[in-house]
Amino acid sequence: MRPPAVFLLSLALLGCPLWGAATQRSDIPETRKPRIAFFPLAGNAKDALRDRAWLALRLKLDRGGVYEVIDGPRMLEVLAESDAAVDFTTAEGPVRELGKLVDADVLVWGDFVNLAAGATLRLRVLDLRQGQPRPQAIEKVVAEATDLRFAAEQILETLPGVARFEHPSEQPVSSDADSEAQWARNPNMVVNGDFSDSGCWKGIYQAEKYSVTLKEDLPAVDKVCIYRLREGQGVNNVLAMNLSRYCAENNGMACLSDAIRIQPDTRYRLSFRYKSDGPRLHVFVKGYTQEKNIKGETVEREIYRRQVPPSGATGGRWVTVVDELNPQHVAFPVQVLRVDLYAYLFPGVVMFDDVVLKAVGRQTRKATDEAIKRPVTRPASAR
Repeated sequence: MRPPAVFLLSLALLGCPLWGAATQRSDIPETRKPRIAFFPLAGNAKDALRDRAWLALRLKLDRGGVYEVIDGPRMLEVLAESDAAVDFTTAEGPVRELGKLVDADVLVWGDFVNLAAGATLRLRVLDLRQGQPRPQAIEKVVAEATDLRFAAEQILETLPGVARFEHPSEQPVSSDADSEAQWARNPNMVVNGDFSDSGCWKGIYQAEKYSVTLKEDLPAVDKVCIYRLREGQGVNNVLAMNLSRYCAENNGMACLSDAIRIQPDTRYRLSFRYKSDGPRLHVFVKGYTQEKNIKGETVEREIYRRQVPPSGATGGRWVTVVDELNPQHVAFPVQVLRVDLYAYLFPGVVMFDDVVLKAVGRQTRKATDEAIKRPVTRPASAR
């Protein structure tokens, strides 16, 4: 009987590196790719979300060509051979026996549970190619659905031989003399990026969406405002968010900039400062095209999203984050961008300042759609 599958919600890697310099199994022919078995994920998430996570792990690794990934329907058949569910608490012995049915060299099994930090994917990975293999544990938390891709890739990157996943439309580009010159001379495209006055930013929490205004005091709990921060002998306006524990561990809080019109085939650089006494950051740059809805009204449709690498508490210091992006889509023009300042996971106050977005040159890579080049052909039962 198939156990419930799982969705990823938070990511935290446990222990030491998963694999060291280990003796390879002598019974694996050198010309054969190692076979890896991903057991269906157990847990209490909805079937569709669990299957999505399970499928993402298999497909992303399969596309790399380093491992032979045992397909989903076969793994469901293997699991049917077990009298009990296979989850994170399952000992390696029974999993090893099931792995023999598909001649697997690497076994991955786990589940999903709700912990204090949030909904957590827990995996055990057993590499039988090691001289004395021992299962290693991985835990990862994904705060929102958009994190699923990054969570799956970070898990797979721990496997021997798997290179870092690249996204041509999102990979930061190398700095060069021309981009540095353009960064120095081009104007900041973010209106009110220094938070000198009210407006041009919208606070978002659950169903609330409101224009952010200037205040003399820190925002109330679960609110965002432009705060007149007193630093030394002067006053510096910053954008401040005040997250309760409930807010941080559930929806989190966001602040979205006004639309920024961009040019095609152009790369951009984002820079901002922040200071956090607890909340974790997931800053995004979202790209939109404009189209007509069924009423004939012109509306925005999100077609691009760049996630700035996550960052956490700063210990009372201001930290500067710089990232570059190539906003594009395989079929539609990205016409405008919005900067999405998002915080979650831990309660407290986080402040932002000097949000800058500038054009820094022409794009050097073009977006591709892997799903178009290699469509999914597995049976629906594998999904």
